[in-house]
Amino acid sequence: MDYQRHPSEPRQEVSYNHQLHEPNKKKPRRMLKLLTALLLIVAAAYGTYYWRDKEANTITKRQQSEIAALEQRVSDLRRAVADAKNEVAQDEAAEPKAPALATLDNIEAAVKSGNYAALQGYMATKVNVIIAASGGVGERTAAQAVTDIKYLDTGTDPWDFSLPEATLSDYRAGDYKQYFPATAFVGKSANNYLVSFNFDGDSKINGIFMAANANQL
Repeated sequence: MDYQRHPSEPRQEVSYNHQLHEPNKKKPRRMLKLLTALLLIVAAAYGTYYWRDKEANTITKRQQSEIAALEQRVSDLRRAVADAKNEVAQDEAAEPKAPALATLDNIEAAVKSGNYAALQGYMATKVNVIIAASGGVGERTAAQAVTDIKYLDTGTDPWDFSLPEATLSDYRAGDYKQYFPATAFVGKSANNYLVSFNFDGDSKINGIFMAANANQL
């Protein structure tokens, strides 16, 4: 049987509004928690990436610095090696070197014959000509040196270019010792005129020392 509300009974209104909106209040909170959790995950991932990237950049910069330092050392070593080679080459070029025996024979023949012009082909561009006890002559061209060597014209035969080692040692111990290196080619005439030919690193005559009396040495 249908229930009939008595006219004096108050109307009871059912509130649907509370029932409808209660679930909607919880939904944004859940969403906020989810977004917060996602934000934390993303932040952690970014932090890890940032740290790794920063660490990688630091390592890369350090490696680049080390590579640059090594390249500089290699460059310095190459420069040092090149300088050392250059010094060795200069030393070898400056080191006196006696010519071949055939050349020495030709020099001896030119002095004995008085054909000094034949010596010019064996001379360097510049020749230091020194005459004992005269203070001359100094640096000369090869052509001038050929003229200067005529000083030996007064020397008499025979000329000896095979002087005893003891005699050469005396010259090397005297006041003109710098003109008697081990590579010098020394000759003495019968009347004691003396000549000493010095050579450069190319075996060219670069110095001529002459004396009118070997006893002055």
